Amino acid sequence: MSQYPESVTSLHHIAQALDSTAVRKMPAEPPGAAKIFQFHCKTNILHSVFTLKSRIQEYIFFVRLPWFK
Repeated sequence: MSQYPESVTSLHHIAQALDSTAVRKMPAEPPGAAKIFQFHCKTNILHSVFTLKSRIQEYIFFVRLPWFK
């Protein structure tokens, strides 16, 4: 049984899942402008994923600190 609230445990699992699914190889590389657009979309998605993961980890860190309870 976890010593942390269920919501924190769930956030930890979400952060782990983000780690394993954040970067996926695209099956085919499109040519020219489509390739550039795809790169920017993928970059924006990765930025959002890592920002979310960072916020989850910060939340978990602060919940673990005894003087914040």
